Amino acid sequence: MKVKKVICSKIMTGFYMDDKEAIKRGAEPDGFVYKGEPVTKGFKTIRQPGQAVSVMFVLENGEIAYGDCAVAQYAASGGREVPNTAEALIEVIEKYVTPMFEGMDIKEFKSTAENFDRKLFDGVQLPASIRYGVTQAILETVAIERKITMAEVVIDEYGLEIDLTPVRINAQSGDERYTNVDKMILKEVGMMPHGLINNVKTKLGEDGQIFLDWVKWVKNRIQEIGDPNYNPVMRYDVYGCMGYAFNDDLDKVVEYLLKVEEACSPYTVFIEMPIDLKSNDKQLAGFRYLRKKLDEAGSKLKLIIDEYANTYEQIVEWVDAKGADMIQVKTIDLGGINNIIEAVLYCKKHGIIAYQGGTCNETDKSARVCVNLAVATKPFAMAGKPGMGVDEGVMIVNNEQERLLKILEAKKNNLV
Repeated sequence: MKVKKVICSKIMTGFYMDDKEAIKRGAEPDGFVYKGEPVTKGFKTIRQPGQAVSVMFVLENGEIAYGDCAVAQYAASGGREVPNTAEALIEVIEKYVTPMFEGMDIKEFKSTAENFDRKLFDGVQLPASIRYGVTQAILETVAIERKITMAEVVIDEYGLEIDLTPVRINAQSGDERYTNVDKMILKEVGMMPHGLINNVKTKLGEDGQIFLDWVKWVKNRIQEIGDPNYNPVMRYDVYGCMGYAFNDDLDKVVEYLLKVEEACSPYTVFIEMPIDLKSNDKQLAGFRYLRKKLDEAGSKLKLIIDEYANTYEQIVEWVDAKGADMIQVKTIDLGGINNIIEAVLYCKKHGIIAYQGGTCNETDKSARVCVNLAVATKPFAMAGKPGMGVDEGVMIVNNEQERLLKILEAKKNNLV
């Protein structure tokens, strides 16, 4: 399918970009924003509106395939792309992407995406956000030409089997830790509630008691208002705050993790980034130590790595080292969506649990594309995104998955 024209438009994301370092240092909330000055390069304020760009391929048959370029909520954190304006991204796209794709006859997703994702322009790869959005458009172009779903393109090109088992959806509460938990319970999301525990003083507690009390409340709330058969997996993201609270004394962190596990019982619990030791080598050694001590204590609590496994290469390193029980495949950080596919498959092949994550600062389009990837590759869970309101992100992801599964089922039974 030939691309006749490439068009770009400035669009909104589902949330905002936050200066994570300023927040961790204690930036004071002021309504929905934060008081004080940003400390991270690229930020004009501590919280600023997310911006994205839709890259649209006008195809020779008159249809339009598109993908959305965006950056994570915590832009510039952990080596991520810095905040950028839509105008600046469009300028880069028009300089490099437009001349490459206008007139191109796209026949296959995998090879086309890999070539673009790895290609050097003036000696460097394009920003991850641009590679993310453009490869979405490539996948949809192939799906349009072949008259199949994007999930089927991935299944065919990567030699996968159709599996009609739904992928559980993960929801995140943001700072609305009580109302949003109720929403998750009513909607029976498969993995929850995230928590956004990014400040020791106000969210974890100097001795960890604030977080522990909330964890107990979440468990009790599930049992109070949830269906008796509802059995979610608990996932909490603590942004290294357990380590900060206990001065990176890993034995004390282990003791605290065991208390959290007990508070969550009988539910399976995953803890993301309990420590943040500021270098990959130290983080890897720290995680392996925590796992060893947890195993010795008979704990089934699982550890998730996030920011030290942002790229495909970093994910491979952590998987090979058996450094964590679960890898968050942070979709928006990997550049081309071909890397998301490869990362999930690599985790599964080597016995590490894959969570196909992302950010609240994505768009409805990138969320739906990611659902197609998840339906094809079957990670343990996928993010309900974008946004922090629970309802909207979970709806977008759930509905796309339900449609896909019914389409695949009908095709499998030769009904369409």
